[in-house]
Amino acid sequence: MSVIIKATAPTSYQLNSLTAFGMGYKKNMGGSFSASMESDSKEEAKQYLRNRAEKYNDEDPCGTEERLTYMYSDIEHGVLTLDAVTAYVEEVEADNE
Repeated sequence: MSVIIKATAPTSYQLNSLTAFGMGYKKNMGGSFSASMESDSKEEAKQYLRNRAEKYNDEDPCGTEERLTYMYSDIEHGVLTLDAVTAYVEEVEADNE
């Protein structure tokens, strides 16, 4: 079983929020953008999101320790919102082919 972090920006207006996750992205039909990244474990994916949360919070002039604590709490539930985009950690079953 592997783990994927997925995030979608519904329009180009949220693209900066999507790029804050540090994953490559692609443009979808309909004008949305999506990004994903595979990880070996759920804990590794959560650590990646913790690192992105710290970077985002540190670079934001309005960043606070309180907000970072709130982000860490969300990450423990498998989600992280950076501005206008939320990333989700999902477990993916391997194909048995």
